[in-house]
Amino acid sequence: MLPSAVSTSSRPADNELYDRGCDLVEAAASIRRLACDPQAARAVPAVLGCLQTTLSELSSACDLLVDTTERTLPDSRADAANPRMAAMVERMRRGFANHQRALRDAEATASAARALAARLLGA
Repeated sequence: MLPSAVSTSSRPADNELYDRGCDLVEAAASIRRLACDPQAARAVPAVLGCLQTTLSELSSACDLLVDTTERTLPDSRADAANPRMAAMVERMRRGFANHQRALRDAEATASAARALAARLLGA
């Protein structure tokens, strides 16, 4: 089941989605810039926790992006009549599946890194 689209913006959804993606890039760049400051060390476990949660959210978003993308495709019955389209759809699905797997793996490594950093900083 798909969640209902709830937006507080009156802007078109495609513009809003792209802007949120840009916000994510901007936040990541800010984290990268601040990560080298030794005074930021105490925040490392918390930031890794934020990364872990972000990766979980992105993995869920990826599930929804697959659904959204597939809903824009021609009727699936047309795939049998168009082998090229069927192959493209299958490649897209595999690409999304690989991406989702990588996000879940990254989420797990962020969790492990967080625990290690917290233990080290608490020692």
